[in-house]
Amino acid sequence: MLGDFLEISISARDILAAVEFYERLGFKHAPVGETWQHPYGVMTDGRVAVGLHQYTFPSPSLTFVLPELRRNLQLLESAGIEFAFCKIAEDEFNEAGFTDPDGQMITLLEARTYSPLRNGVASSLCGYFLEYRMGVRDCRVSRAFWERIGMVTMTPDPGNTGYVQMARSGLNLGLQESRSKIPPQLVFIHDQPEALLPVLEARGIAFQRGRDHDGAALLRIPAPDGLDILIRDRD
Repeated sequence: MLGDFLEISISARDILAAVEFYERLGFKHAPVGETWQHPYGVMTDGRVAVGLHQYTFPSPSLTFVLPELRRNLQLLESAGIEFAFCKIAEDEFNEAGFTDPDGQMITLLEARTYSPLRNGVASSLCGYFLEYRMGVRDCRVSRAFWERIGMVTMTPDPGNTGYVQMARSGLNLGLQESRSKIPPQLVFIHDQPEALLPVLEARGIAFQRGRDHDGAALLRIPAPDGLDILIRDRD
């Protein structure tokens, strides 16, 4: 129902500064097309793509490619989806967007806006991309919403832990129940996060030590424009 996952779209106040931040983490540039009139770049580690847009919109947005968008919008509306915006015309690039129960923007595009890396998987300092994680008020409500639009629950037995992982078409989505608002996070797994400390310091990347929801040790890196990067221990 959502199509194929494309990117995590970020409204970048300073796109050059944002690009430089991801370069320092080892992300690579993906070739972009001429779809957008505003400055646009894509940084990727081969598993997740971060689309940097020097343009104001509800950010971050989870962006999917859904061919035959006009026809598929009717299917989503029949499933109870109410669109926050809908740009469907012969003379413009078709796109539409709606939000989940916690205000997470989901954007649907009719076609790709960048090309994948030719040599496949790249690498970054962060390790293996695990999920895009966001705070939710009620894990059960959020899970039901995402299942309704095609995501599959991956957590064997969510129980009452307040955390659920879901997946579909190249995106792992972590739902973390929280009473207080937490920023969206890109979560990575690394064999030795502590070994990254001198590298991060040498590259001028700020970080904090912490613990994940299950007690795993992690490094928290504040990224530009309201996104956090978590690098957690594999164990």
